[in-house]
Amino acid sequence: MAASAAVSAFATALRWDNAAVLEVTNISGPSESMDPIDVTSHDSDDGFREFVAGLHDGGEITVEGMCIVGDSTGQVAMHTDFQATTVKAWEIRFPSYASAPVITGNGYITAWSWDFPFDGPITFSATIKVTGKPTYTPA
Repeated sequence: MAASAAVSAFATALRWDNAAVLEVTNISGPSESMDPIDVTSHDSDDGFREFVAGLHDGGEITVEGMCIVGDSTGQVAMHTDFQATTVKAWEIRFPSYASAPVITGNGYITAWSWDFPFDGPITFSATIKVTGKPTYTPA
């Protein structure tokens, strides 16, 4: 059996408005989808619904990390853009490659929260709503 070519996600990087976001612990997404359009009619074969492709949705990206109050161009900028409803460019850079693949696009921050556990670090979480088409560029 051949060895797996899977790569650890450790060291994946998030950039917001071309600046690194520090101490991110989890990135999920973008979660792209396509809305099918029902075109079923009385003439549809064998009583089965028929569909055609509708609009695509770039989905959302969820981000979690350690709260770094001095990260003015990353976390602080994201929160400022959330409050101002400002669309910005984002980038997710894959780790462990000589020439890292990237996923890029534009989006709004639609949710922001902090967590203050008594027995752990202060953390943040954010949701980015992708606007337009995200682009995957392989290595």
